[in-house]
Amino acid sequence: MDMTTIAIVDNDRFALGMLAQIVGRALPGAAVIWTSEDGETAVHRCLYEGDAAAPDVLLLDMSLNGDPGACQDGVDVCRRIREASIRPAVLCLTSYSRRHYRQAAIDAGAQGLIGKDVTPKELAAAIDAVAAGRTFDGFMTAAVAHESLAASAQRSAALSDQEREVLRLYAANRTTEEIADMLGIKPSTVFVVTRHAKRKLGAVTRAEAIRAFLGR
Repeated sequence: MDMTTIAIVDNDRFALGMLAQIVGRALPGAAVIWTSEDGETAVHRCLYEGDAAAPDVLLLDMSLNGDPGACQDGVDVCRRIREASIRPAVLCLTSYSRRHYRQAAIDAGAQGLIGKDVTPKELAAAIDAVAAGRTFDGFMTAAVAHESLAASAQRSAALSDQEREVLRLYAANRTTEEIADMLGIKPSTVFVVTRHAKRKLGAVTRAEAIRAFLGR
């Protein structure tokens, strides 16, 4: 049986080292081939450094900035990888509420989500499951998620960067006022941008536009 290869992404250096040790001890038939403290490096290694650098399973921290309000950082890493490839399987990790992040992980194309408080045995079982092509309840397989997100990317290609960002922030449950503040524009401009995005996506409501953007 081939050895399962694993990569780990977590901005907390201490947590990264501990996870690598735990995985090594809990899964003697697996190998941690690399670790990273930032998402950009992880995306590059998974997609652009050849098959040897692409792991079978990517353990990905949902909140790379250590801020639950910034969980989209981990989500963006997952989405970028899954739009481009069916490999690796992605198992998301969080120190916060799994219920809060579950839908974001599903939408980004992950195969599962677990808390960092799981036991080594539970972590090993989760890794084994996604490595074997199984998913957590409600999650998509890597192949299905890739097809969905790739199609969504094609549909949203006509959107401007600002339109994509507005829809992404709405999908992350940001309010109109928060989006305006984050982008340095007026709330009325957010509504105009949303209206343009709806027209391009053939959507009647904002919710429909978000679903089309996310590939649901």
